[in-house]
Amino acid sequence: VRPVESRNLHTSGKMGEMVTYRYFVGRLNMFEDQYDEAEKNLDYALQHCHKDAIKNKRLVLTYLVPVKLLRGRLPTTHLLQKYSLHEFVPLVEGIRTGDLRTFNDGLLRYQNLFITRGTYLLLEKCKTVCYRNLFKRVHLILGKTQIRLDSVSKAFKWLGMAIDHDEVECILANLIFKGYIRGYISHGMKTLVLSKRDPFPKTAVIAGR
Repeated sequence: VRPVESRNLHTSGKMGEMVTYRYFVGRLNMFEDQYDEAEKNLDYALQHCHKDAIKNKRLVLTYLVPVKLLRGRLPTTHLLQKYSLHEFVPLVEGIRTGDLRTFNDGLLRYQNLFITRGTYLLLEKCKTVCYRNLFKRVHLILGKTQIRLDSVSKAFKWLGMAIDHDEVECILANLIFKGYIRGYISHGMKTLVLSKRDPFPKTAVIAGR
């Protein structure tokens, strides 16, 4: 990459060459956890790919979709159907609704495919977004800024997942630390105390819903 960019070779040439270059650099960015750059380069590759190059667009999307999922940007059902990206359907649905069971089932079902592409670990990280949206749903259902951990445990139990208070606290502490949730945990009261102002910020990490 350095020799190419030091001579500005990446800024000129045939569009097909530019798209190919940005696609591979985007993949490299993804593997190096540089998600801002990965999204930028893969977006460029997708937008400038020839309109009839469906196969190439699908190839770009197999890497762009996971990057966007981690940032809470969910593809439409139409896009997934158009490019036959059925493997992402349960993951998107799980993240959208905070349904960890659907998310985990989808990740397991297509595990070998994701491992082959090298996106499995990235998609596993997207579980954090799913957790965030689950807690947001509990908050919206209860309509409170102080949520007992019992209520969160019941949500996990409803999804068929046995998670005790210690695990719930650990998950919440991680989400708060990363900026997915604004608030704090009252350990003694076993309660999540949410900020009254924008407790689930969109801009901090994921812009997710």
